[in-house]
Amino acid sequence: MSAPARITLTRGGEQALVDRAIAATVAAIRKSAPGADRVAVDASVEEAANDLRYACAPTLFGEDMIVLITSLQSADDSFMQALQEVLADQPDNVWLIVHHDGTAGGKKFLEALRGAGANEIECLAVKKGKRAIEVITKEFARHRRRATSDAVNVLYESVGHDLPMLFAAVSQLVADVPDDPITEDHVRSYFAGVADVAGWQIAEQVWNRMPAQALESVRHAAATGNDSSVGLMSVLAMASGLRDIIRVGGMGPGASEADVARELGLPPWKVGTLKRQWSRWSGDQRRLAQSLVELADAEALMKGGLERGHALEIEQKLYQLEKLVVGTAAKRD
Repeated sequence: MSAPARITLTRGGEQALVDRAIAATVAAIRKSAPGADRVAVDASVEEAANDLRYACAPTLFGEDMIVLITSLQSADDSFMQALQEVLADQPDNVWLIVHHDGTAGGKKFLEALRGAGANEIECLAVKKGKRAIEVITKEFARHRRRATSDAVNVLYESVGHDLPMLFAAVSQLVADVPDDPITEDHVRSYFAGVADVAGWQIAEQVWNRMPAQALESVRHAAATGNDSSVGLMSVLAMASGLRDIIRVGGMGPGASEADVARELGLPPWKVGTLKRQWSRWSGDQRRLAQSLVELADAEALMKGGLERGHALEIEQKLYQLEKLVVGTAAKRD
């Protein structure tokens, strides 16, 4: 195993990736120096320069030290001087882990660290679509496991693009599913009782104009999961799916899937699905527009709103959801 870098620079504002990078770096250092202490230095505070000098100063017994420097983008000139002193004569027992949030400030600090040979780890914000899919795939690889592309896509659609939730979902799957690779069926089976996953599946069936299957999914979700949240999560998923269908439909028939994906920030595979759903509503776009209004009303009901002056019970919400998915998905004469 190669020795850990003496200086590690994490750059970007995606906190989940920053936390992951820092934790992995600390773990690697402590394999080489098991007793290394860790001290944090906030570069944005007035005493930051003195804090850095103190943290990196030689000690009587030469204890190993990990110095975590945060808020580098907000540091002042006095901190720059202190950092240059440390970089010019970094003690053998001191490792630096530095975080810069990727904004415009503190460029001279980045140049100094790069000039000193820092190992740079990008932690840039993960936008929806292709980049999020790549992160999930890499997360499976980090666990030394494989997942099919369909499994990754379903997991992304199910959990959303909240990275901590995605990382947790991957960890649960690799711990509980012995088969390799992990497939779409594994993902659907594992998250069968999770309301937001069920909501995504119901939404897909509605916009694919499959009323019987959507109704079956509503009843299965209510019976096997948290029936108090099935309604809201389903309505939110339907509304999100409808907005994407309309966005893709509005791009026109001549646009390629790659062009649409780039313009709307969607993964190419998702564009194909949305185009097929849009085609199923050909000639019935007025019904889609009406569905936007109905979904807005349904969201208020599912959040505990009133119907004729009375708050709905869980069973009433589920009944309203059943009427909504069947009435929306069914073709009109």
